[in-house]
Amino acid sequence: MTKPKEHLDIRVLKTASCKSTSEKSTLTYEIGCLPDASIHIRITKNSGNGFVNLDWLKVEDIQKALTKGPKGQPLTSFLLKPLFHGRSSNSPGFMMAALMNERILGALKGKKRGHEFLDPEGFKARMDKLVASKGKTEGTTGSTVKKAPRKKAAIKKKATSRRKTSTST
Repeated sequence: MTKPKEHLDIRVLKTASCKSTSEKSTLTYEIGCLPDASIHIRITKNSGNGFVNLDWLKVEDIQKALTKGPKGQPLTSFLLKPLFHGRSSNSPGFMMAALMNERILGALKGKKRGHEFLDPEGFKARMDKLVASKGKTEGTTGSTVKKAPRKKAAIKKKATSRRKTSTST
């Protein structure tokens, strides 16, 4: 399994939103690439109560993890747990929702949390086009991510900001 180190530059190609698999919240995710054009994805926000793991995952590693399931059985988020290193128990399910939104996976009829692989060529073609564009990203303005902000740091920054505002009034 390859995870890009935090010091490597990931160029964000696309930012998008989708419903979680339970449809109780809206997720925001980013798709990016390294200079070698390898595609990575991460969940960045959840409108609900569940925390998200902000680590970038290589799409190739996700596909490999999903192929380790029992043959002939539906794909489930349980297969993605090893990729998230025990951080957020919600992240594998959130990733499945993003993969469905990108049409990498499709829902199986009659299976609430069962999925199947879809033809990867459409996704690959869309990503190749975005990688080649070298310009603006799809769904957002272009950016390069060097280090993922941690939720605790954002909360601490917000709390510090509130303290400064309340003491100055």
